[in-house]
Amino acid sequence: MIFKHLFRSKHQNPDPQVRLKAIENLNSEDPQQKSVLHELAFNDSDVTVSLAALQKLDSFVLWYKMSEIAKNERVQKKSQQYVENTLLDKQNNALSEEEKRKFILETKDIRIVEKLLMQPWVQQDTPLAMTLLQKADKPQLQDKLLFDTQNESLQIAILQTLSDHAQSRKLLTKIQKKTSSNDIITLAKDKLDSWLAAEKAPIEIEQQVKMMLSRLLALKDHGDFLVIQEQQKALTKQYTQISERFNCLPEFKRLEIEQKFADISARVERSIAVMEPQWRAQQQELALSENIQTLVQNVEQCLTEVATQLNTRISEISSPEVDSFVEKSEQLAAQLSELIGQVPASKSEIHKQLEQLNNQLLSSLHTLSSLPEFQQVIKKCQSLLQKFDDLTLPNDASQIEAAHEYIREQKVIWRDTVANYQKYMPKQLSQQWNERLKNWQQAIKTLKNQLDGDVSRCRNKLRAVESLINQGKFKAAMGLYQKVQKWYSELPEKQQGYLERSFGSVKEQIENLKDWQEYIAAPRKPALLVDVEALIAQPLEIEEQSKAIKSLRSQWNSLGKTDSESDHALNVAFEAAIEKAFAPCREYYDQQQKQREQNMLAKQQILVEIKGLGDHQEAVSELAKSLRNVQQKWKNIGEVDFKLRNALNDNYQQLLKPLRDKVSAFYQDNAEQKQALLTKAENLLELESVDDAIEQAKKLQQTWKTIEHAGRKAETQLWPAFRKANDVLFAKKSELNQQHKAVLDQQVSLVKEQVSQFETLCSSAQDNASVQNALQQKQDINDAILSLPIRDRKALEQRVQKVVEQQQSKLTEFAKMAKSQTYQALFSALEEWQSESDIPAAVANLNKPWQQCFREVDSDLDRLDITLKMEIVAQLDSPSEDAKKRQNIQMQLMAQKLQSGDSLDLEALLKDWIRAGALQTSDLTLLQRITPMFVNS
Repeated sequence: MIFKHLFRSKHQNPDPQVRLKAIENLNSEDPQQKSVLHELAFNDSDVTVSLAALQKLDSFVLWYKMSEIAKNERVQKKSQQYVENTLLDKQNNALSEEEKRKFILETKDIRIVEKLLMQPWVQQDTPLAMTLLQKADKPQLQDKLLFDTQNESLQIAILQTLSDHAQSRKLLTKIQKKTSSNDIITLAKDKLDSWLAAEKAPIEIEQQVKMMLSRLLALKDHGDFLVIQEQQKALTKQYTQISERFNCLPEFKRLEIEQKFADISARVERSIAVMEPQWRAQQQELALSENIQTLVQNVEQCLTEVATQLNTRISEISSPEVDSFVEKSEQLAAQLSELIGQVPASKSEIHKQLEQLNNQLLSSLHTLSSLPEFQQVIKKCQSLLQKFDDLTLPNDASQIEAAHEYIREQKVIWRDTVANYQKYMPKQLSQQWNERLKNWQQAIKTLKNQLDGDVSRCRNKLRAVESLINQGKFKAAMGLYQKVQKWYSELPEKQQGYLERSFGSVKEQIENLKDWQEYIAAPRKPALLVDVEALIAQPLEIEEQSKAIKSLRSQWNSLGKTDSESDHALNVAFEAAIEKAFAPCREYYDQQQKQREQNMLAKQQILVEIKGLGDHQEAVSELAKSLRNVQQKWKNIGEVDFKLRNALNDNYQQLLKPLRDKVSAFYQDNAEQKQALLTKAENLLELESVDDAIEQAKKLQQTWKTIEHAGRKAETQLWPAFRKANDVLFAKKSELNQQHKAVLDQQVSLVKEQVSQFETLCSSAQDNASVQNALQQKQDINDAILSLPIRDRKALEQRVQKVVEQQQSKLTEFAKMAKSQTYQALFSALEEWQSESDIPAAVANLNKPWQQCFREVDSDLDRLDITLKMEIVAQLDSPSEDAKKRQNIQMQLMAQKLQSGDSLDLEALLKDWIRAGALQTSDLTLLQRITPMFVNS
């Protein structure tokens, strides 16, 4: 009672030391003294006394309670420290494992929960760790634990709790790169893939359904009954399989798809019901057609067999065989007669075919009944062939006419002989006859072609002689005339008659030329000689001098020679003068040749120098310099004799190749070393410690300096990239050094204010212009948010994204309204358009593309065809009277899409619809049909 009185009446003993000393003598096991200690721990004004009482009580529960309610900071910190040591220190036995676990499961202190989650022993207990994570409810803590823990089962449990959003996807991508566990990588990949698949599933299902419904709808206009039935079953089965995945679609979308399927299926069923009677009639007609085809094949087979026997065994065929063929032919003829009666009279072509087969059968029967006469015809034909073989083919032009007459006679005899048995003549006999006939015709043709060629050559050359005379080339004309005269004399008399007039005319001109030759040459040659002497007196540039000399010599030669002494003297004088005029050219060409020889020696010297480079064992860097010098010297040397050029260059390339390869290998090795350094420098950007990265970068720079040149091309790529990687790293260091917390806080405050202003501005926007104006600030705000630390971004980004989505919805509604109004104005103008020359005034208020359509009238466009195409694209029904035309157009569109992959565009079709011209009364109905495609869309 003394202690109790003492501690409760502090005014009697104000000294805390007295209370502290008394605490030492108190027994925490005694209920009364324990109550005193409890009172001192929680109600004493002195911090030291409170802490001493708590230590005496030594109760984890009391320490934990004090950590929650203590008003004094020191007491609170001391209590928290005790609680944390008890829970976090594995060696601390103040609580049993069971007590610790129970407390951990019950505690709501998030601060302790976060520290517990950092303990390896907690992380090894997967259920416990997951419970604590749920209490903490901090995604950042969960993400950190996912990467830091060594407990793979905990990682798996965390991954399984992730839900699909942008941060989770980034997390799964990162875990695949950071972890080495194949199970974790597989789980992360599978989960990410499942999200992506779930995201794509509604789109894929809608696309599959759309394609399936399009194919099903196309069946309505298909013309093949069996194909419609078969494909309807297949598409219905396909729809059933797709419908098993409809649970990922919104309810309204699922109901819409089911309704569309039901409607289209009903339309297809109606088409099937309409087509079935017609199909059955077609099947009956097909059965008759098959019977006809079978009988035709049998008849043709019988006729072929008879023809084969008659062609190959005409002299061996026996009477029983003939009787068998006759009996079979008569049976087939009876079947033909019966089948002809079943074929409708409208099938005139089939009637005609069967009648022809019947006539062939009768012809076959006639041949078989007169077989002895047919055998006599075969012998006569063999005799005609033998006579043909005994004659020699024509081999002279004089035999052409007689050979022609003989062939005509033999063809008449053969035709008359085989007239009644043409179809059954042995093929070998007919082939022999055709071969001999062909040989004679070919021989006659060859002789005729040869003779025609001689006549043609002579005629063409006569024309050439006349042309040369007209051009003043008299010498060439007289030379060619000598040859033509010989060819003309060798022609037969008949062919000479064809050319007699032309030859006589040319002959007369040539004889006149001989008289004029000397007259023409007499004044011309002295003039040419004067021109040559002028070139001697005043030479031109070398190339011009050479061309002038060639021209003068050509002109001189064209004047020819006569037997007079004066002409001979002129020829001698011309030759002497022309040689003198050419002397400077010859001297110049000799100098050029000498220069080429000197160049040849210089290049050969370089070849020797290149060989020397290969023999010396100098450093590769020095070899590269020497090689560049040698190549430059080679380029600086002029041309050599063209006959030696290729061989010299080949030798040069062969000697150069091993040296180039050596230098290239040297450069390649250096480039690979520098590329490795570049890769390391780029990887340094991923290090968390910028200081460590910079130290390593400095070492890489020193190593770079020790590596020799890697070639101009590689250096221009590697060095800028290496320098850029280092610059980025040092810039990162500079940026980190300049960061300051106060600046960041101020920046966060400013950005939040911007977001608030953005929200206010967007909420007050009530038209398209004001919404667009407000959204223009989005990029600036996003950029400002991106400049903030990651911890401050998410909430602001979500606020901005929410506002943007709301405004996008507004814009979509505005756009729909504007588009609908535009189309309404367009269709109103179309209703008023009754004359192509009188465009309605309302058109001026439309957009320019629509205005242009009113001006680009194309009379070839069919407005009904375009309307049907638009209804096909929009998947709208057409009137029943247009069903057949629509089906044809739809088939054309399908073929076009299969061939080119192109699809029609509804708006482009509308432009063509307008270009079809002013609207007639009938077009107003078409306008009403297309209006719902746009106004209600």
